[in-house]
Amino acid sequence: MHEDDEEDEKRAPKHQRPGQMDPLGLRGHAPPRFDSFHWNLRVTFCGMVPRFLQRMGVPQWQPALEAWWDRWDGIEAYLGSRADPRIMGAQTLRDALLAGEHPSAEQLTHKLVGMHHTHYTARLPGEQRASWNPLTTTFARFSGGDRQPGRLSVSGTHFVWLEELEHPHPSRDILESWLLTRLVRAQMDDGTP
Repeated sequence: MHEDDEEDEKRAPKHQRPGQMDPLGLRGHAPPRFDSFHWNLRVTFCGMVPRFLQRMGVPQWQPALEAWWDRWDGIEAYLGSRADPRIMGAQTLRDALLAGEHPSAEQLTHKLVGMHHTHYTARLPGEQRASWNPLTTTFARFSGGDRQPGRLSVSGTHFVWLEELEHPHPSRDILESWLLTRLVRAQMDDGTP
């Protein structure tokens, strides 16, 4: 067993091992160690987003999308690359371009809000119910951590319980309103129809 794996084992509750779901459907553990493959994948896809938006004719959406992804920044360290909001969002833009699509703000909002990472909430130890709302507090701030440049880790985080929900949290309507408002505002500020 690797030394870091032993540390993860010690931090996990006795009834649950890191990465396993407990009987209540909650994930409770500290972030896993640094994963360079995931980080390189993330950097590559994030670097492509400005080009994708340029080719779609909406480069002004970049700040709105960054603000959206920032709400969940840090959760990917718990969920892995398959649920990384930035990677999945960049792939959505890439797939639209490959299909010859140029989605409207409404269409893109619908796709991004429907992604799996929006189905998670979190709580800290001692809390009876999940208290994290991504629209009021970023995941990194909620977990008490700091993102280190060039690393796929959020250092200084607390032990966090993630709960996977059947539907987006907050509701799909609220999330769509938040993102769509920012995309449309960016488009209007730029003077793009």
